[in-house]
Amino acid sequence: MRFFLLGSILALFSTVAAAQDRACPALQDGAIGSVSSACAEQEIHSICFGHPTVSLAWLPDAATAAFSQPGDQAASKSVDWFSTSSEDKSWGTARILFAAYPPDGLEAQPAALLAFGDVALFPAPRTAIPALLLDIRVAAAQGANLRAEPNTDAQVIRTLAQRSGLKAVRLNEDGSWIQAYADPEEIGWISRELAAGDIDLLPSAPRDNAGAPLWFSWQAFDFRSGIDDAPCAGAADSGLLLQSNRFQPPRQFWLNGLDVRLNGTVFLQAQIDAGMSIYVLDGEASIIVPEARVVVKSGFYTQVPLSPAEDGSPMYAEIPAAPSAYDYQSMLNLPIAALPYPTRVGLDPYTIIDKRPSDGQSPLEGMSPEAPCKITAGTFGANIRSHPDPEAPVIAVMGHRESADPMARAIGADDLLWWKLADHVWIRIDATVTGGKCSAVPLIAYDS
Repeated sequence: MRFFLLGSILALFSTVAAAQDRACPALQDGAIGSVSSACAEQEIHSICFGHPTVSLAWLPDAATAAFSQPGDQAASKSVDWFSTSSEDKSWGTARILFAAYPPDGLEAQPAALLAFGDVALFPAPRTAIPALLLDIRVAAAQGANLRAEPNTDAQVIRTLAQRSGLKAVRLNEDGSWIQAYADPEEIGWISRELAAGDIDLLPSAPRDNAGAPLWFSWQAFDFRSGIDDAPCAGAADSGLLLQSNRFQPPRQFWLNGLDVRLNGTVFLQAQIDAGMSIYVLDGEASIIVPEARVVVKSGFYTQVPLSPAEDGSPMYAEIPAAPSAYDYQSMLNLPIAALPYPTRVGLDPYTIIDKRPSDGQSPLEGMSPEAPCKITAGTFGANIRSHPDPEAPVIAVMGHRESADPMARAIGADDLLWWKLADHVWIRIDATVTGGKCSAVPLIAYDS
């Protein structure tokens, strides 16, 4: 069933180019506004219908709910798969709010997933986790060992410090040992006398599923999306936005079988023949494969080759490519306003500015007064902002003696002059030193 469905969705994506007049920026803005307003009261572990067209299938025996109007919500763990599309002159959007664990602990934090345009998503098949997960902690001042079996001769899996948190599952037959998780994929035994909590609530009966991973629904999923399918200038391509709080430790996700640790926001696209693209808009993503660890910072992206699994779903096939700077201007159209945490599109400044000369000299030295205008930053550098406004977000910094060629000037919100280096890339004139004929740079009107 999944193979057939994915094939059908891929066929749909291949026809998107023929229907590029179906949506434009105004329609996309309306769709995102629908998500932001209709899903404003969205609950954790739910999927919210944002804007037509969205299709959804339930897991067998799952509790179903009405899911056809903006604001409709359903339990995310009940969903077998869902898709959004741009059919019928629409721009489908749906948002999932869920919790996610870090790779090495059990302190869950909220995460968000926004699907828009032509996208199909399938959460990873889940093994039933234990019905009872009791929070306990290491009480002994000397810490405790987590062992493979309930005896002191068993292999030590991990050494735990005092006050380390665990998720307890059950007791052994005589109640002297506790089986517990130290992280979502690591389970072992800790001596009862070294732990604290409501331990008497734990059963001693065997549990066949006591070793099942504890990943939350949607912490692991497969997906496909349209690529390079923006319907018109100023519109966004189809894809996913995945977000975790960048001020918290990284959360772990499995995307098309790939281990991704994220604190921040990424834009995702994937097709088997084109691979998976991971664009880091804010924060940082670490991509883990057996052969390597690839760290992608804000303003950069990586490409990951994919191949079909036995069921037809896309799976990573090779080591991710070395990170490269993405096209900042194209990322500005993404619907980041519909995410729960404030974020911005990161910029690699060296896509628009030149690095400091290797000899340490000023890049303005020896310039003719009639040469095209060039600017450079002084000793303390200069902030680059998204708008000519001192309150606008700082998206990068021009370092001392780095330089750029301004394309325009404008009076900013503070009634001072600003240089425009690119769309949504501004630097205040009094933070720079100039060379060449800067009076020839066009003075434009800026409408905030």
